[in-house]
Amino acid sequence: MFDAIGGLPVHPLVVHVAVVLVPLAGLLGVLFAIPPTRRWARVPLAIVAVGAALTVLVTRRSGQNLAAVLGIDEGADDPLSTLIQEHAERANLLSLLTIAFAVLAVAAWLSTRSPERLSAAVPVVLSVLLVLGAGALVFQTYRVGDIGSRAVWNPTGEQSYQIDGDGAE
Repeated sequence: MFDAIGGLPVHPLVVHVAVVLVPLAGLLGVLFAIPPTRRWARVPLAIVAVGAALTVLVTRRSGQNLAAVLGIDEGADDPLSTLIQEHAERANLLSLLTIAFAVLAVAAWLSTRSPERLSAAVPVVLSVLLVLGAGALVFQTYRVGDIGSRAVWNPTGEQSYQIDGDGAE
């Protein structure tokens, strides 16, 4: 299930979904923190945050399968294996962050269903946690993607993609 779709590896297909959903969940978390948009953002926040967490888990699992198919050895000392190991470690942290954020998002949604039964501090605390979580999600998504793209496009660090002033490489 996490290996290939139509002969293509699943990982590069689903990673793009995660790259969209995770920052979108963060943006919705920030919108929830703004009282005038809280009521509007609560349901999309919960749905997108749960979807982002599930997508990150699928992406992580498909990445593990891709590494196995490519024969990437965790203990190897070559540049590609080192980058992929670091990529996997960063993805593990992103998985935990997206799960925690999804729990916060669902709690935020539930807190708006019966606000009169809650302390006035609950939405404020949830809002602060969501804004902090949004920052952590976006930053960690960048970190995972940065090292993942280096593993694909420049594992040795020797390739330059800049064009000289005369248009030649």
